[in-house]
Amino acid sequence: MNSKTSLKETADRIMKFSAKVLGMGLETHGKYIEEREGEKGLKKIEEKMKKLGYPLKFEEIKTFKYYPVGLADLVIIVAKEIFNWTEKDIFEMGNVAPKYSLFTKILAKYFLNLEQTTKEIPKYWRKHFTEGELEIELHKKEKNAIVHLEYNITHPLVCIFFAGYFLRIATYVIKSPKINIKETRCQFKGDSYHEFLISWQ
Repeated sequence: MNSKTSLKETADRIMKFSAKVLGMGLETHGKYIEEREGEKGLKKIEEKMKKLGYPLKFEEIKTFKYYPVGLADLVIIVAKEIFNWTEKDIFEMGNVAPKYSLFTKILAKYFLNLEQTTKEIPKYWRKHFTEGELEIELHKKEKNAIVHLEYNITHPLVCIFFAGYFLRIATYVIKSPKINIKETRCQFKGDSYHEFLISWQ
């Protein structure tokens, strides 16, 4: 969102996206906000969402119900504005999200096997989102993996959120003291898809 674009305009734009996401995504957002900003912070988000015309009650979210992806992404954008979060905070929000996610618990049995994990994660993307395809290229000798994401992300902040999320998953399966992630392809920079490079020592 640039200085010339109002939050309301941004909200109206991203709510037009057709993709949907399981309620557990919204639940993890809520848990992180409550952990950082307390229950009052969560209420501030709800109040702002209502003013923008897209009301949301975190306590009423159903884990396995699909919601507009714009609703989940708008929570990230609103939180950044209300709490004056930096991009580093958004990255941390994504990085912490797997800790709250039910999918992470389901995937846990694969975390001892890097190859199997890279095969399973794309399947869970398709269960979590109604649109998009995620593929992972594993290069063990080069000590890197490429996350290829064919998906229309609503806002640049969500790219940062995903980077944090993917890095956390990587730390579960890659045994290395130093793991890095970098978005190397991005639709907001003119590419036709998103790509994240995960590398380790």
